[in-house]
Amino acid sequence: MVLWQSDLRVSWRSQWMSLLLHGLVAAVILLMPWPLSYTPLWLLLLSLVVFDSVRSQRRINARQGEIKLYMDSRLRWQGNEWEIVGTPWMLSSGMMLRLRKDEGKRCQHLWLSADSMDEGEWRDLRRMIQQPTHGR
Repeated sequence: MVLWQSDLRVSWRSQWMSLLLHGLVAAVILLMPWPLSYTPLWLLLLSLVVFDSVRSQRRINARQGEIKLYMDSRLRWQGNEWEIVGTPWMLSSGMMLRLRKDEGKRCQHLWLSADSMDEGEWRDLRRMIQQPTHGR
């Protein structure tokens, strides 16, 4: 039985936070007084920050689509069944879920931003996750 469902959108807040953090790190690298002999290291660090920023934006954009919460701490997202492991970490702006596939032992973290869904859907999800009756 489906307890909750939503069609997740790309979170503009997550995109901006990622860009802000990567931009601050890049600014620190650019503004540090590097000796001329450290130019290759400086370029390498700056390149790593830029590539990580692009990777972060791609990951944020991939976190969209239909998601459903079932009884017994089950979640269906991106065509896969997941088990919610442990207690989700919640903030007013989002929640972090630890997910595990049935066949695997490795966990994956999924950040659900409040701005990736309607206000009512966000409120209902928080209520469902906080209730011990959904199988926790």
